[in-house]
Amino acid sequence: MRGAMRKLITPAIIALAIFMALFYYDVPWNMLRPVFHQETIENAAIKYGFDPLFINAVIRSESSFFFRARSSRGAIGLMQLMPATARQLAAELNIQGYTDSDLEKPDVNITLGVLYLSKLLKEFNGNQLLALAAYNAGLGKVQGWYRQNPILALELSDIPYEETREYVSRVERTYQWLKRIQKVKKALQKKGV
Repeated sequence: MRGAMRKLITPAIIALAIFMALFYYDVPWNMLRPVFHQETIENAAIKYGFDPLFINAVIRSESSFFFRARSSRGAIGLMQLMPATARQLAAELNIQGYTDSDLEKPDVNITLGVLYLSKLLKEFNGNQLLALAAYNAGLGKVQGWYRQNPILALELSDIPYEETREYVSRVERTYQWLKRIQKVKKALQKKGV
């Protein structure tokens, strides 16, 4: 009995030690929660030219995958869309009978949110940092401060709003961690673990 227990415990301790060695204290623990609506995320990400892990990072940062999330400013759903923005996007996609309550439907929210991110990315010529800043602070605000201070090599510290800097940083950190976790998973799958 003791030998059998030891055989079970030893691999678990080794796996935990490897995990801690890879991530130590820097891992955002919310990464370990499951990802929901993966098929919808992958379909929307592919349709609009994003890495699905990036969309996962945005959703984790926006709502932690709580589909009924609501912000104090009125943003709704997984990707925390403002109702007015969502109505414009729904009209563009010709979604018949769309109402603001549809933002609580994961398929609708993710589709509209990824479409909006793609529009912001185009607006800022592929600059992901500016697109994320606009997703958080609003397109008009980012256009305003960026036009006043057009910086060739924009960095995170150049964003004038602390909340937006923190948001962009959180999304980017989450995205990098998700890529690392995926890399480890793939390596383990290759080895048949």
